[in-house]
Formats: sequence, C-alpha cells, structure tokens
Amino acid sequence: MYLNVENEINIMNTQQDSNFVVGIATSIIIFSSIIIFSSISTDLPTIKITKIIDSEEKGNYQNNIFNYNDMEAFAQIEDRTPPSPPVVKHSKILDFQGANYADVTNSTDLNLDSFTISLWFNSEMNVTGRDIAFLLNKGGFGTETLGYNLNYGMWLDNKEKINGGFESKTGEDYFVTSQGSYGDGHWHNAILTFSERLHLLRLYVDGLEIATNATLVGITPDNTGKQTVRFGANSLVEKGQVNGNYTGKLDDIQVWDFAFTKPQVTNLFNTESKMTR
Repeated sequence: MYLNVENEINIMNTQQDSNFVVGIATSIIIFSSIIIFSSISTDLPTIKITKIIDSEEKGNYQNNIFNYNDMEAFAQIEDRTPPSPPVVKHSKILDFQGANYADVTNSTDLNLDSFTISLWFNSEMNVTGRDIAFLLNKGGFGTETLGYNLNYGMWLDNKEKINGGFESKTGEDYFVTSQGSYGDGHWHNAILTFSERLHLLRLYVDGLEIATNATLVGITPDNTGKQTVRFGANSLVEKGQVNGNYTGKLDDIQVWDFAFTKPQVTNLFNTESKMTR
C-alpha cells in the first residue's frame, strides 16, 4: 500500500561521500551537491473490476497458476490508469560515471511482494569484464542469506542485455533477460513487473513485452532486508566495497507496489515516450 511519506535520497560516490540528498514533497530542485526529492501525489482513478468469474468455472486453477490472458477472463478492467502513486519517483536525469550512485533510504513501504519498476536509460557502457551494471535494485547481489537477497532490480549484463527480477527468501534466482543489447547511446524504456498473485515476472523494453518467467505458487521476493533502493550500483555493500557500478544516464525512475497490467504498461510507455530527454 502506498504511504504518503517523504523519501530521503543520498547521493554517494565510491571515492568520496561528501554529496548527500534530502527529501521533501512534490518537487526536485538540483543544486551543486543537493537534490531535493520526493514522491508526488496525484489524483488517479481506481481500477474498476466489473466482473469476477469464480475460479471453479475455469476448472484448472486448483494450484492458483494462470497467465495474463487468463487474468483478462477473470477481471474486465475499465480503467487503464494505475490506481495509486509510485512508492519511488524521480523525474530528473541522473548521470552516472561508473563511481557514483544514488540511494533512496529504506522504509517498510519499499519492501515489496509485487512490484512494477519503470525507468529510462541511456548508456554506451561496455560491461564486459565487470559482470553486471545495476540500473536500480533493492537488496543487491552477494549472498544467499535471508534479508540480504535481491528484493527487486534491473541491470545490464556483460553483453549489455537488460536483466531484471528478484531472489526468494532462500536465495533462488527468478530473472528475465532481453535478447537484444542496449548499450547503444540511445534512450530506452525498461519496465519490470512481478505479480505475486499471478506468479509471473515480465520484462518490457520500449513498450514491448520481451521476456517472461513463471514462478511456483508461494514464491515471493525476499522483502525482509533493510538495504536502500540504489540507482547505479549494487545495493549490497560487500566488505566495504561498492560494486556493480553503472555508466550512463537514468530518467523517470518509478517503482510501484503492485504489478501493472499490459494496458497499463502500454499507457505508461506511450505517455513517457513523448517526453523530451
């Protein structure tokens, strides 16, 4: 559930940590070393469910596993607008040089079972030899210990392909990967959704669904950790060292505490793709 609270962001540098950020509502003001940031509040209509079909009518849902097309039969959605504001929102371009990163301070409303992550990225980074470069993540990579697994995240792999997903409470990986590479110096939109109810992870790039991964019943992200939501590097600091640094730009970063439907993804991409960057 969305909590109308102020998000505090800290801008860090792995070589020096003198930069920092403070959060307030509804605006972002950039100074030389301070960004004032927070979630915005908007009047958005709710999704209206006009018809629910009893699961027994479907005949094969005793395991509660079904895909999005089945969901369309379960609920006829009248409104394609997300019903609540994001729990994380940053609407200005951030520039990462492979050493700096930005943090959103941890709070309980950022520990998610279901989620939608949307961001725009522009990079010519060659990730080869660096394993991965994180765009956004909470929890990070590095251990299989409860509370230190990846709650959610998106990153570039060593072939500049977009990856996203989460780790379970026992450290099992649930990821999706694009077929194409995106280190081309152009702006791209990546949207990652996971529905705990549908047990389905989906990745969209530039408005198109490009990868899915169905999970077993009962599998949920490890949302017990206290790590920050981090832009541009690994959220989990190992032995005092920050890794997984990203080189490039990020813009229009948003995280919701529920999974978008396909129409909602399409509507978001169509709206944001018209913006000048």
